[in-house]
Amino acid sequence: MGITSQSDRVQLVIEALQCEFPRLDTAAKAIAGRLVRLGTLFIDAIARVAATFDLSSNEYVILCVLRASGPPYALPPKAITPLMALSSGGMTNILHGLAARRLIERRPDPSDRRGVLIQITPDAIKLINQAITAHVADEHRMIASLEPGERLALQKLLRKLLIHIDPIPKPVRARTEVRSIRPTPPASGRRRR
Repeated sequence: MGITSQSDRVQLVIEALQCEFPRLDTAAKAIAGRLVRLGTLFIDAIARVAATFDLSSNEYVILCVLRASGPPYALPPKAITPLMALSSGGMTNILHGLAARRLIERRPDPSDRRGVLIQITPDAIKLINQAITAHVADEHRMIASLEPGERLALQKLLRKLLIHIDPIPKPVRARTEVRSIRPTPPASGRRRR
């Protein structure tokens, strides 16, 4: 069955609007409405995959962010962005839950005496590695109808639109490095004067 012989929810809404508002330009809604619908479906997919690993969507995303930060897999709480907007209390509750399940630990932040770092545990790394693999496979399933060239074109267009609407500076990789107490000798091997 070809795409022209099928419809989608957004098209039905647009057709209804055009009947009631024949002069309304629905070109933007044809894009925005589909992005919203697809966003909902992709978020639902995260929840579905996360649930198979006994995680909520936000728990999954928090563990993903920590895992993607690289060794030592630790970030300050403010650097961890959940899937959906959360109050600081909501974030604290999720972190408490993850800590109670021994998926994260709170560590002192060596760069801020009053701060803490959230670090994932070895068990959490194993869990999130499996969950990420399952999630990526599900994303591939969801975009399977697109040819490789279409995927690339869509990726470029979505990136362009997102940068226009929500530009952010290039992120600086936030890694916490434990520095050696002993000074590192100069690269040339000669002493500094």
